[in-house]
Amino acid sequence: MRSRFGLWGLFLAGGVLIAGCDMQKADDASVGTSEGAASATENGLNSINGLNSINGFNSINGFNSINGLNSSAGLADGVGMMSSASGRSTMSYIVRCALPAGRSITKKDQYGVSYTFAGQIGVAPQWETGTCGTDCQELVSACVLAHVNTSGQHISLYLDGDSPAMGWGQSTNFPYQEGSFFGNIFQSSPKAYFCNGKDFDLGVVPGRLGVGQNGAPYTNPFGANGYCRDRCVAADYPANNDGFKSCNGYNHVVTVWRNFDPATDYKVCARHSGKCLDVQGGTTADGAQLIQYTYHGGANQKWRILQVSPGKYIFKNVNSGKVLDINGGWTGNGAQLIQWPSNGSPNQQWAFTPTGDGFYKFSPGSNPSGSLDVVQASTADGAIVQQWTWWGGNQQQWAISPAN
Repeated sequence: MRSRFGLWGLFLAGGVLIAGCDMQKADDASVGTSEGAASATENGLNSINGLNSINGFNSINGFNSINGLNSSAGLADGVGMMSSASGRSTMSYIVRCALPAGRSITKKDQYGVSYTFAGQIGVAPQWETGTCGTDCQELVSACVLAHVNTSGQHISLYLDGDSPAMGWGQSTNFPYQEGSFFGNIFQSSPKAYFCNGKDFDLGVVPGRLGVGQNGAPYTNPFGANGYCRDRCVAADYPANNDGFKSCNGYNHVVTVWRNFDPATDYKVCARHSGKCLDVQGGTTADGAQLIQYTYHGGANQKWRILQVSPGKYIFKNVNSGKVLDINGGWTGNGAQLIQWPSNGSPNQQWAFTPTGDGFYKFSPGSNPSGSLDVVQASTADGAIVQQWTWWGGNQQQWAISPAN
Protein backbone atom coordinates (compact mmCIF):
# COMPACT_ATOMS: atom_id res chain seq x y z
CA MET A 1 0.00 0.00 0.00
CA ARG A 2 1.31 3.45 -0.88
CA SER A 3 -0.25 6.70 0.21
CA ARG A 4 0.56 10.41 0.15
CA PHE A 5 -0.37 12.87 2.85
CA GLY A 6 -0.31 16.59 2.10
CA LEU A 7 1.66 18.89 4.39
CA TRP A 8 -0.81 20.97 6.38
CA GLY A 9 0.14 23.70 8.80
CA LEU A 10 -1.59 25.94 11.29
CA PHE A 11 -0.17 29.42 11.49
CA LEU A 12 0.68 30.02 15.14
CA ALA A 13 2.16 33.18 16.60
CA GLY A 14 2.82 33.32 20.31
CA GLY A 15 0.21 30.68 20.97
CA VAL A 16 -2.47 32.62 19.06
CA LEU A 17 -4.28 30.93 16.21
CA ILE A 18 -4.23 33.07 13.06
CA ALA A 19 -7.03 32.02 10.76
CA GLY A 20 -6.01 30.03 7.70
CA CYS A 21 -4.34 26.85 6.60
CA ASP A 22 -2.24 25.81 3.65
CA MET A 23 -2.33 22.57 1.73
CA GLN A 24 0.73 21.45 -0.18
CA LYS A 25 1.72 18.20 -1.82
CA ALA A 26 4.74 16.53 -0.29
CA ASP A 27 7.49 15.44 -2.67
CA ASP A 28 7.99 12.12 -0.89
CA ALA A 29 5.37 12.16 1.77
CA SER A 30 5.08 8.50 2.67
CA VAL A 31 6.52 5.05 2.42
CA GLY A 32 4.00 2.25 2.19
CA THR A 33 4.34 -1.15 3.80
CA SER A 34 1.99 -4.07 4.22
CA GLU A 35 0.95 -2.65 7.58
CA GLY A 36 0.01 0.76 6.25
CA ALA A 37 1.72 3.98 5.28
CA ALA A 38 3.89 6.10 7.52
CA SER A 39 3.22 9.78 7.00
CA ALA A 40 4.95 13.12 6.60
CA THR A 41 3.47 16.03 8.46
CA GLU A 42 4.32 19.44 9.83
CA ASN A 43 4.39 20.34 13.50
CA GLY A 44 3.85 23.76 14.95
CA LEU A 45 1.78 23.24 18.09
CA ASN A 46 3.85 25.28 20.55
CA SER A 47 2.06 23.99 23.64
CA ILE A 48 -0.95 21.97 24.68
CA ASN A 49 -2.39 24.89 26.62
CA GLY A 50 -5.94 23.71 26.07
CA LEU A 51 -5.06 20.88 28.45
CA ASN A 52 -5.78 21.61 32.11
CA SER A 53 -3.31 19.72 34.28
CA ILE A 54 -5.91 19.16 37.02
CA ASN A 55 -8.89 17.90 35.08
CA GLY A 56 -7.48 17.07 31.67
CA PHE A 57 -9.77 16.99 28.67
CA ASN A 58 -13.11 16.42 30.34
CA SER A 59 -16.58 17.90 30.44
CA ILE A 60 -15.40 20.87 32.55
CA ASN A 61 -13.41 21.97 29.47
CA GLY A 62 -16.41 21.43 27.23
CA PHE A 63 -14.81 18.30 25.87
CA ASN A 64 -15.56 14.65 26.59
CA SER A 65 -13.91 11.65 24.94
CA ILE A 66 -16.88 9.44 25.73
CA ASN A 67 -18.85 11.16 22.98
CA GLY A 68 -18.17 11.83 19.32
CA LEU A 69 -16.13 14.91 18.41
CA ASN A 70 -18.86 16.11 16.10
CA SER A 71 -21.55 16.04 18.78
CA SER A 72 -22.31 18.79 21.29
CA ALA A 73 -21.64 16.29 24.07
CA GLY A 74 -18.20 15.57 22.63
CA LEU A 75 -16.97 19.11 21.95
CA ALA A 76 -19.23 21.90 23.09
CA ASP A 77 -19.59 25.24 21.35
CA GLY A 78 -18.51 28.42 23.12
CA VAL A 79 -16.91 27.01 26.27
CA GLY A 80 -13.74 25.26 27.39
CA MET A 81 -11.56 24.31 24.45
CA MET A 82 -13.51 26.54 22.07
CA SER A 83 -13.24 29.65 24.22
CA SER A 84 -9.51 30.33 23.86
CA ALA A 85 -6.99 30.49 21.04
CA SER A 86 -4.73 27.95 22.77
CA GLY A 87 -7.62 25.55 23.27
CA ARG A 88 -8.67 25.83 19.64
CA SER A 89 -5.13 25.30 18.36
CA THR A 90 -4.81 22.19 20.53
CA MET A 91 -8.19 21.03 19.24
CA SER A 92 -7.06 21.50 15.66
CA TYR A 93 -4.19 19.06 16.20
CA ILE A 94 -6.44 16.58 17.99
CA VAL A 95 -8.80 16.53 15.01
CA ARG A 96 -5.86 16.48 12.59
CA CYS A 97 -4.54 13.34 14.28
CA ALA A 98 -7.87 11.62 14.92
CA LEU A 99 -9.75 12.07 11.65
CA PRO A 100 -8.64 11.19 8.12
CA ALA A 101 -8.20 13.65 5.28
CA GLY A 102 -11.52 14.78 3.89
CA ARG A 103 -13.25 14.73 7.29
CA SER A 104 -13.67 17.77 9.54
CA ILE A 105 -15.69 19.22 12.38
CA THR A 106 -16.99 22.78 12.76
CA LYS A 107 -17.57 24.39 16.15
CA LYS A 108 -18.22 27.91 17.46
CA ASP A 109 -16.39 30.02 20.00
CA GLN A 110 -18.11 32.07 22.71
CA TYR A 111 -18.79 34.86 20.21
CA GLY A 112 -20.50 32.62 17.68
CA VAL A 113 -17.53 32.57 15.28
CA SER A 114 -17.22 29.21 13.52
CA TYR A 115 -13.96 27.27 13.24
CA THR A 116 -13.47 24.24 11.04
CA PHE A 117 -10.88 21.68 12.11
CA ALA A 118 -9.67 19.37 9.34
CA GLY A 119 -8.55 15.77 9.66
CA GLN A 120 -5.34 14.52 8.09
CA ILE A 121 -3.82 11.38 9.61
CA GLY A 122 -6.84 9.41 10.85
CA VAL A 123 -5.61 7.32 13.79
CA ALA A 124 -9.10 7.40 15.38
CA PRO A 125 -11.75 7.90 12.65
CA GLN A 126 -14.44 6.34 14.84
CA TRP A 127 -14.20 9.30 17.21
CA GLU A 128 -16.00 11.59 14.77
CA THR A 129 -19.34 10.19 15.89
CA GLY A 130 -18.50 7.48 18.44
CA THR A 131 -16.52 6.92 21.60
CA CYS A 132 -12.77 7.12 22.17
CA GLY A 133 -11.60 4.49 24.63
CA THR A 134 -8.13 3.92 26.07
CA ASP A 135 -6.52 2.65 22.86
CA CYS A 136 -7.98 5.56 20.92
CA GLN A 137 -6.86 8.07 23.55
CA GLU A 138 -3.30 6.72 23.54
CA LEU A 139 -3.10 6.84 19.74
CA VAL A 140 -4.35 10.42 19.52
CA SER A 141 -2.21 11.49 22.50
CA ALA A 142 1.00 10.13 20.96
CA CYS A 143 0.19 11.80 17.65
CA VAL A 144 -0.59 15.18 19.25
CA LEU A 145 2.57 15.09 21.39
CA ALA A 146 4.62 14.32 18.28
CA HIS A 147 3.36 17.60 16.80
CA VAL A 148 4.45 19.85 19.67
CA ASN A 149 7.08 22.42 18.69
CA THR A 150 8.03 24.72 21.57
CA SER A 151 9.19 27.41 19.13
CA GLY A 152 5.87 27.37 17.28
CA GLN A 153 7.81 26.92 14.03
CA HIS A 154 6.56 24.62 11.29
CA ILE A 155 9.03 21.78 10.68
CA SER A 156 8.39 18.84 8.36
CA LEU A 157 8.45 15.52 10.19
CA TYR A 158 7.88 11.87 9.34
CA LEU A 159 5.80 9.76 11.74
CA ASP A 160 5.32 6.03 12.07
CA GLY A 161 3.59 3.75 14.50
CA ASP A 162 1.17 0.87 14.94
CA SER A 163 -1.96 2.67 13.72
CA PRO A 164 -3.03 1.31 10.31
CA ALA A 165 -3.53 4.92 9.23
CA MET A 166 0.12 5.63 9.91
CA GLY A 167 1.95 2.31 9.64
CA TRP A 168 5.63 1.44 9.82
CA GLY A 169 8.25 2.63 7.39
CA GLN A 170 11.13 5.04 6.80
CA SER A 171 11.92 7.71 4.23
CA THR A 172 15.26 8.79 2.80
CA ASN A 173 14.01 12.37 3.10
CA PHE A 174 13.83 12.00 6.89
CA PRO A 175 16.95 10.04 7.90
CA TYR A 176 17.25 10.93 11.61
CA GLN A 177 15.24 9.17 14.33
CA GLU A 178 14.36 12.03 16.67
CA GLY A 179 12.38 10.22 19.36
CA SER A 180 9.13 8.56 20.32
CA PHE A 181 6.05 9.95 22.06
CA PHE A 182 3.45 8.24 24.23
CA GLY A 183 1.03 8.79 27.11
CA ASN A 184 -2.59 9.77 27.62
CA ILE A 185 -3.42 13.47 27.70
CA PHE A 186 -7.14 12.75 28.04
CA GLN A 187 -7.15 11.19 31.50
CA SER A 188 -7.88 13.20 34.64
CA SER A 189 -4.17 13.59 35.37
CA PRO A 190 -2.68 13.89 31.88
CA LYS A 191 0.45 11.87 31.08
CA ALA A 192 2.76 13.16 28.35
CA TYR A 193 6.06 11.39 27.66
CA PHE A 194 8.89 11.07 25.17
CA CYS A 195 12.17 9.20 24.91
CA ASN A 196 15.25 9.92 22.84
CA GLY A 197 15.62 8.35 19.43
CA LYS A 198 19.04 7.17 18.32
CA ASP A 199 19.60 10.44 16.42
CA PHE A 200 17.92 12.89 18.80
CA ASP A 201 20.99 15.18 18.81
CA LEU A 202 21.53 15.00 15.03
CA GLY A 203 19.69 16.87 12.30
CA VAL A 204 18.45 19.24 15.00
CA VAL A 205 15.63 21.65 14.20
CA PRO A 206 14.07 24.52 16.19
CA GLY A 207 11.64 23.62 18.95
CA ARG A 208 12.26 19.87 18.89
CA LEU A 209 14.23 17.25 20.82
CA GLY A 210 17.97 17.88 20.99
CA VAL A 211 17.89 21.68 21.09
CA GLY A 212 17.25 22.27 24.80
CA GLN A 213 13.51 22.84 24.68
CA ASN A 214 11.97 25.25 27.17
CA GLY A 215 8.41 24.71 28.32
CA ALA A 216 7.87 21.33 26.68
CA PRO A 217 4.69 19.64 27.97
CA TYR A 218 6.25 16.17 27.95
CA THR A 219 8.98 14.55 30.07
CA ASN A 220 11.33 11.61 29.61
CA PRO A 221 10.39 8.93 32.17
CA PHE A 222 13.74 7.20 31.59
CA GLY A 223 15.87 10.18 32.60
CA ALA A 224 17.29 13.17 30.72
CA ASN A 225 19.35 10.97 28.38
CA GLY A 226 17.01 7.99 28.26
CA TYR A 227 16.97 6.27 24.88
CA CYS A 228 13.88 4.52 23.58
CA ARG A 229 15.96 1.59 22.32
CA ASP A 230 16.99 0.76 25.92
CA ARG A 231 13.55 0.84 27.53
CA CYS A 232 10.87 0.35 24.87
CA VAL A 233 9.75 -2.74 22.96
CA ALA A 234 10.67 -2.57 19.28
CA ALA A 235 8.08 -3.13 16.60
CA ASP A 236 7.87 -6.65 15.23
CA TYR A 237 10.21 -7.70 12.42
CA PRO A 238 10.64 -6.43 9.71
CA ALA A 239 9.67 -3.06 11.22
CA ASN A 240 11.92 -3.52 14.26
CA ASN A 241 14.15 -0.60 13.24
CA ASP A 242 11.26 1.71 12.43
CA GLY A 243 9.82 2.36 15.87
CA PHE A 244 8.35 0.89 19.04
CA LYS A 245 5.14 -0.88 19.89
CA SER A 246 5.16 -0.11 23.62
CA CYS A 247 6.90 2.23 26.06
CA ASN A 248 6.53 2.61 29.80
CA GLY A 249 3.25 0.68 29.88
CA TYR A 250 1.66 2.46 26.91
CA ASN A 251 0.80 0.29 23.92
CA HIS A 252 0.58 2.97 21.24
CA VAL A 253 3.74 4.91 20.42
CA VAL A 254 4.46 7.39 17.63
CA THR A 255 8.08 7.63 16.46
CA VAL A 256 9.29 10.79 14.74
CA TRP A 257 11.94 11.06 12.02
CA ARG A 258 13.33 14.35 10.76
CA ASN A 259 15.90 16.05 8.57
CA PHE A 260 17.65 19.42 8.66
CA ASP A 261 15.07 22.11 8.03
CA PRO A 262 15.77 23.88 4.71
CA ALA A 263 14.20 27.11 5.99
CA THR A 264 16.33 27.32 9.16
CA ASP A 265 19.65 29.16 9.47
CA TYR A 266 22.34 26.96 11.03
CA LYS A 267 25.78 27.56 12.48
CA VAL A 268 28.53 24.97 11.95
CA CYS A 269 31.17 24.94 14.71
CA ALA A 270 34.40 22.97 15.21
CA ARG A 271 34.63 20.63 18.17
CA HIS A 272 38.19 21.53 19.16
CA SER A 273 37.75 25.32 19.20
CA GLY A 274 34.03 26.02 19.40
CA LYS A 275 34.53 28.48 16.54
CA CYS A 276 32.30 28.49 13.53
CA LEU A 277 32.46 28.20 9.77
CA ASP A 278 32.74 31.74 8.36
CA VAL A 279 33.21 33.38 4.96
CA GLN A 280 36.28 35.55 5.44
CA GLY A 281 35.51 39.25 5.56
CA GLY A 282 31.80 38.71 4.97
CA THR A 283 32.36 39.08 1.23
CA THR A 284 29.94 37.74 -1.35
CA ALA A 285 32.69 37.22 -3.94
CA ASP A 286 33.22 33.93 -5.77
CA GLY A 287 36.18 32.05 -4.32
CA ALA A 288 36.13 33.72 -0.89
CA GLN A 289 38.07 31.71 1.69
CA LEU A 290 36.35 29.70 4.45
CA ILE A 291 37.76 30.16 7.94
CA GLN A 292 36.79 29.50 11.53
CA TYR A 293 35.82 32.47 13.66
CA THR A 294 34.20 33.19 17.02
CA TYR A 295 30.47 33.19 16.48
CA HIS A 296 28.94 36.68 16.30
CA GLY A 297 25.71 36.00 14.45
CA GLY A 298 26.68 37.55 11.13
CA ALA A 299 24.93 36.29 8.00
CA ASN A 300 28.32 35.11 6.69
CA GLN A 301 28.36 32.59 9.57
CA LYS A 302 24.89 31.24 8.84
CA TRP A 303 24.10 28.39 6.49
CA ARG A 304 21.08 26.69 4.95
CA ILE A 305 21.49 22.92 4.73
CA LEU A 306 19.67 21.55 1.71
CA GLN A 307 19.31 17.89 0.75
CA VAL A 308 19.99 17.29 -2.93
CA SER A 309 19.74 13.48 -2.84
CA PRO A 310 19.61 10.85 -0.10
CA GLY A 311 22.65 11.38 2.12
CA LYS A 312 23.98 14.35 0.10
CA TYR A 313 23.63 18.00 1.13
CA ILE A 314 24.81 21.44 0.11
CA PHE A 315 25.64 24.25 2.54
CA LYS A 316 24.34 27.58 1.23
CA ASN A 317 25.71 30.73 2.87
CA VAL A 318 22.93 33.05 4.00
CA ASN A 319 24.96 36.18 3.23
CA SER A 320 26.07 35.34 -0.31
CA GLY A 321 23.71 32.59 -1.47
CA LYS A 322 26.81 30.64 -2.56
CA VAL A 323 27.74 27.17 -1.39
CA LEU A 324 30.55 25.40 0.42
CA ASP A 325 33.01 24.19 -2.25
CA ILE A 326 36.46 22.59 -2.46
CA ASN A 327 38.62 24.90 -4.52
CA GLY A 328 39.03 23.46 -8.01
CA GLY A 329 37.51 20.14 -6.96
CA TRP A 330 40.97 19.02 -5.82
CA THR A 331 40.93 15.78 -3.82
CA GLY A 332 44.29 16.17 -2.09
CA ASN A 333 45.08 17.11 1.50
CA GLY A 334 45.22 20.85 2.09
CA ALA A 335 42.68 21.84 -0.56
CA GLN A 336 41.09 25.07 0.60
CA LEU A 337 37.38 25.53 1.21
CA ILE A 338 35.72 28.41 -0.59
CA GLN A 339 32.27 29.68 -1.47
CA TRP A 340 31.13 29.31 -5.07
CA PRO A 341 27.86 29.43 -7.01
CA SER A 342 26.02 26.13 -6.85
CA ASN A 343 26.70 23.99 -9.93
CA GLY A 344 25.82 20.47 -8.78
CA SER A 345 29.41 19.22 -8.76
CA PRO A 346 30.48 16.49 -6.29
CA ASN A 347 32.94 18.85 -4.55
CA GLN A 348 29.92 20.89 -3.41
CA GLN A 349 27.95 17.93 -2.05
CA TRP A 350 28.56 16.71 1.48
CA ALA A 351 27.74 13.55 3.40
CA PHE A 352 27.35 13.48 7.19
CA THR A 353 28.67 10.73 9.43
CA PRO A 354 27.84 11.05 13.15
CA THR A 355 30.94 10.78 15.37
CA GLY A 356 29.07 10.83 18.70
CA ASP A 357 27.78 13.47 21.12
CA GLY A 358 26.08 15.44 18.38
CA PHE A 359 29.14 15.93 16.15
CA TYR A 360 29.68 15.01 12.51
CA LYS A 361 32.35 14.18 10.01
CA PHE A 362 31.68 15.98 6.70
CA SER A 363 32.90 14.21 3.57
CA PRO A 364 32.75 15.74 0.07
CA GLY A 365 31.28 13.72 -2.78
CA SER A 366 34.51 14.24 -4.70
CA ASN A 367 36.58 12.58 -1.95
CA PRO A 368 34.65 10.32 0.45
CA SER A 369 37.79 9.64 2.52
CA GLY A 370 38.33 13.36 3.06
CA SER A 371 36.82 15.62 5.68
CA LEU A 372 36.32 19.23 6.67
CA ASP A 373 39.36 20.17 8.78
CA VAL A 374 40.88 23.23 10.50
CA VAL A 375 44.51 23.70 9.50
CA GLN A 376 46.98 22.46 12.15
CA ALA A 377 44.13 22.17 14.68
CA SER A 378 44.44 25.91 15.28
CA THR A 379 42.05 27.51 17.75
CA ALA A 380 42.72 31.01 16.42
CA ASP A 381 40.17 33.26 14.78
CA GLY A 382 40.77 33.27 11.04
CA ALA A 383 42.34 29.79 10.85
CA ILE A 384 41.81 28.32 7.38
CA VAL A 385 39.36 25.50 6.80
CA GLN A 386 40.65 22.83 4.45
CA GLN A 387 40.10 19.31 3.21
CA TRP A 388 42.14 16.57 4.90
CA THR A 389 42.06 12.78 5.07
CA TRP A 390 39.82 11.71 7.94
CA TRP A 391 41.61 10.45 11.04
CA GLY A 392 39.15 11.44 13.78
CA GLY A 393 40.74 14.56 15.25
CA ASN A 394 38.51 17.04 17.06
CA GLN A 395 39.33 19.67 14.43
CA GLN A 396 37.60 17.37 11.92
CA GLN A 397 34.38 17.10 13.90
CA TRP A 398 31.63 19.69 13.63
CA ALA A 399 28.42 20.51 15.47
CA ILE A 400 25.38 21.88 13.66
CA SER A 401 22.78 23.88 15.56
CA PRO A 402 20.13 26.47 14.74
CA ALA A 403 21.78 29.89 14.52
CA ASN A 404 20.80 32.51 17.06
